[in-house]
Amino acid sequence: MKAPELRKKLEQQEDVLLLDVREHDEYESSEDKIKGAHNVPMGKVFTEAAKGNLPKDKKIITVCKSGGRCEIVARELQAKGYDIEYLEGGMEEWKKNLQ
Repeated sequence: MKAPELRKKLEQQEDVLLLDVREHDEYESSEDKIKGAHNVPMGKVFTEAAKGNLPKDKKIITVCKSGGRCEIVARELQAKGYDIEYLEGGMEEWKKNLQ
């Protein structure tokens, strides 16, 4: 998903779960965050999914710094039946589109 599309979904208050899959310290030390995102590091996402703690009946959008990790998470969880997409280019692309 491209940054403008995600922005539109958030502005329209669509019911999505935003997962920021950056490591906790990376997430906490960054000024770049999307309001409403939940920080669940990449490795923990798979554990949470295996435990059934991620919704399969709700759109999930993953985010990371540059798009690599969030794409991997989205691809893996999509194969497990989740309705999931990732932010192409991650927070770097998100920041560019804010200007």
